[in-house]
This record gives sequence, structure tokens and C-alpha cells, in this order.
Amino acid sequence: MLTDFEVRVAEESDIDGVLAALSNGYGRPFTREWFDWKHRESPWGASRCVLAEDGGGLLGVVFSMPWNFSSEGSAVVGWRMVDGATTVRAQRRGVFRAVVAQLLQECRALPTPGVVLATATPEARLAHIKNGAEALDPIRAYYRSVRWSRGEVFSGNAVLGSWVAPAGSGVATAWDSASLIWRLDARSGAEYEMSRLAGADRPHGVIHRTVGTRARTLVVTASWGQPHDVRRLVRALAWRDKTVAVLSNAGEGTTTSKPRLAVARGGSLICVWDQRSKPVTGANSRSRWALDGLDLEGVI
Repeated sequence: MLTDFEVRVAEESDIDGVLAALSNGYGRPFTREWFDWKHRESPWGASRCVLAEDGGGLLGVVFSMPWNFSSEGSAVVGWRMVDGATTVRAQRRGVFRAVVAQLLQECRALPTPGVVLATATPEARLAHIKNGAEALDPIRAYYRSVRWSRGEVFSGNAVLGSWVAPAGSGVATAWDSASLIWRLDARSGAEYEMSRLAGADRPHGVIHRTVGTRARTLVVTASWGQPHDVRRLVRALAWRDKTVAVLSNAGEGTTTSKPRLAVARGGSLICVWDQRSKPVTGANSRSRWALDGLDLEGVI
């Protein structure tokens, strides 16, 4: 496809312009502190950025982050495609599709090609499909009511030391203590809390935050441990924070089952490119994924 712009890998001298393009595209500030956290300090490695420019300056950008997956106990090399934006001058010129195509080519050319995953807006989803992505059915989040139950709760980073990957098959992020601490850094722009029941012996925990003023909602980003312990903990947190509802991702494609009585709150659009010479079995089917808020929240 003929273009009137250049597509290339970004260099250090481009970073300020890249941050300005992201700020313009998303309508909120993107700082050096945020950039250092997300794209330089991940324990899985620094990100790669591809940009497009013409004689008038920068037109669009997109990043890929190294991302460790596992599938049925085996490691899967992966990347997350994130933080894509275009400027007003890029409209109707095929800029976004071009930078994504170049980034996919960069990933494919690495010594060990793997799985590329992206969350997408409806517009970006269409561009990704044109670039060869398989689009999963939306992964849902649900509101549900919760009963309060008194219980003593311990909160702090130490809770992450008991992290246990959710049981069951499916392609999932290979979280560990180091990557969780990085993911939950305050520089992400979200304030998380990690909690467990005080005095409980079995490993369990919930990563959460509370939003709203009058109708307060407990947002459960991730949980681990025996379901009974998690239910007790969520009820104790709801009582402590006086929340009237719980919001979490659930159903096919996630780490938890869909609640029986719940109200759907939209869905996350996921696109997958399986670039391995021997593709991961079922990676392009929603039923073969096990994701949660750590993967699906807008922070990532």
C-alpha cells in the first residue's frame, strides 16, 4: 500500500513527541513517570514503539510490551499491543493500520515469535481484523449485589506473597510477585489495595479498589485461593467499605464463573494474533483464555 508517510521504530529522541501524541489522542496527560513505569520498568522487558511521521511531524504511535503467558503449564512467549493513537492529520490516511502492521512485523521477526494480544475500541478492532487478527467475542464485566459480613481483614503488599495462579486450563498471564508489584504501581494511575482475611491459613487474596461516593462499588480486579475464602473476604471488604455492589470480569474467557444474578456492564474487545510456527491450541477462541481485571482494565 502506497503511503505519503514513513513508519519506523521510535528512538529516545522521539519520546516527548510520542507522549504529546498520546496526550492529544486520549485527552489526558501522559507523563515521563508513567512512561518509565509502563514501558521501561516491566520485569518482562522494555516496550517497543513504532511511529508514523511525515514532513509535518508525528502522525501516530503504537507500543508492544513483552508479556509472559502460560498455557496448561507451558510458557508462551507473548506481547501486548497498547497505547495506540493518531493525530488529526492522520485521519483517513491508513496511519493506525500501518503502524500496527509494522509492529506485528517486528514481533514476527524476533527469534521466538509468539502470541500478540490487544484490547481494542470498536474502531481499532476493525483495523486489527484487516491486519489479520482474530477478534474474540466480548469478555463481560458484571455488577452483582453482595451481603455484608463482619470479618477482620489484613491489607498490604505482603498479601501478594501468597499469590496462586487460578486453577484450570486456558491461556493466562504468567503473573508472579515481581510482575504483580509492577502492574499495581501507583504510577499506573489507579490506587489498588491487596487484602486477605486475617488469621486464615490457606493462601488467598483479592486485589481491589472502591469507587463512587453514594452508591459505592467494590471493584475486584483479581482474586485467588479457595472460592469459600474469597467469598468471605469480599463480604468482609464490602462491610468494611460499605459498598452496595461488586464489579468484576466473569464468564467465558475469564478466571471466574458468571454470577447467577448480575447485570452486565459492557465488554472488553480482545484481538489475538498467533504468530507461532505451531500456534497455541485454541488461542483464537474466547473459551481458551483465562483473563481478569489485571489484563482487561484500561490501565493496560
